[in-house]
Amino acid sequence: MDSYDIFGRTLTVSEANGLIHDTVEEIFYELRIEGEVSGFRPASSGHWYFTLKDSSSAIDAAVFRSAQYSMDYPSNGDLVVARGSLSYYTKTGKLTYVIREMKKKGEGDLLQMIEKRKEYYRSLGYFDEDRKKPIPEEISVLGVVTSPTGAAIRDILNITRRRAPSLDVIIFPSAVQGEGAAADIASRIRQADNFQACDLLIVGRGGGSVEDLSCFSEPEVIEAIHDCSIPVISAVGHEIDWPISDFVADRRAPTPSAAAEIATETIFRRRERLENALRTASSLLKERIAEDSIRLSEARHSLSLFERRIASFTGRIPSSEDLRRLLILRMQNAETRLGYAEEDILESVLKKLENRERRVRESLSASDDALRSRIVDQRRRLERALSDSSGTMESIVAVSRSRLDGIKREVEALSPLSILRRGYSVTEDENGKVIQRRRDLSPGDIIRTRLMDGTVLSRVEDVK
Repeated sequence: MDSYDIFGRTLTVSEANGLIHDTVEEIFYELRIEGEVSGFRPASSGHWYFTLKDSSSAIDAAVFRSAQYSMDYPSNGDLVVARGSLSYYTKTGKLTYVIREMKKKGEGDLLQMIEKRKEYYRSLGYFDEDRKKPIPEEISVLGVVTSPTGAAIRDILNITRRRAPSLDVIIFPSAVQGEGAAADIASRIRQADNFQACDLLIVGRGGGSVEDLSCFSEPEVIEAIHDCSIPVISAVGHEIDWPISDFVADRRAPTPSAAAEIATETIFRRRERLENALRTASSLLKERIAEDSIRLSEARHSLSLFERRIASFTGRIPSSEDLRRLLILRMQNAETRLGYAEEDILESVLKKLENRERRVRESLSASDDALRSRIVDQRRRLERALSDSSGTMESIVAVSRSRLDGIKREVEALSPLSILRRGYSVTEDENGKVIQRRRDLSPGDIIRTRLMDGTVLSRVEDVK
């Protein structure tokens, strides 16, 4: 629309709003506005909407999500300095101040003051590496200067409990922001140093705005950290925050959690090595136990086989009574066989005699002369036969008696009576059971002792 036509004709609402839109966005660009945040309302889209106001006026403002990375989260009542452009929304005719940068009032002056102070202490050598004390590897007590109710102490305690549960932690409670916080922090640092209450000291808090963290850049805190004889770890804010305490401390940690990990590193590694050693020892012990269990099982199996063999042999050993009966039976069998042998020999001899006498009688009936001659001859032969059969029978009887004598000697050698004749005795209880061990007896028991020529009854008085 040509500018000369603006006042010459009637405009539509769209034309008027388009004209205002173009004029506002072309002219009101890169405006710096100072005001108080009011009616702050974050949208579900991530954008921020609020009103900037002073004592007499107000303007709607917006901060899109893409511009929030460099800003602190605002709160109602914050006095801020913003830089942005005016935007006119033609559909509703609404004017909005779209902010691209925003800082709290005085933050720039504070940062400038901190930088000047940093240069001053650097010129004094407070930041020199050769002045920094080494962080001890072995500590038993850890001191922490921070708020007792903040997230920082919770993070530190959680990490120390997990990584070094045996480590003692002393909390030196202090304000960590606002008026008087710097003096409070410095006092707690000097208190820990004066009493030598710990081996290592963490000074810190969680993140916050530049104003929130400014107490850690105050001279009282810087001097207290510099003068402290105990090694100090500064753990203030998050990764992007660097107050002056981070430069003067012996070690800087990006967060309180990182400071706790630095303080417990040696204990954690030693505990980790110990746990690994314990796991290895436990594994080796389990393997050794398993091997010993296998050997024990094999030994038990061998013992079981040996016991079964002993039991089988034990079952084959006859008792003295069974042995006595066996010997008597063998003697009776030998005598029976000898009797049968004698009867068989006599019967055989008699049969031979009868046969010869029959032949003699037959020969005599045939011829007297021949008979007489033959009788004489047969008598001689008979006498010889009788002499031979008698010698044979005596020889057989002698052999049988010799065998019987041998059996008797064997029987006598095996008989318990032969042992008794050599001066030994056998002791039995009232039921006739042979006593073999002293644990089979008790005082007052009646025992029977068998000797060669009789038995003796006794009463047990003592068993030793």
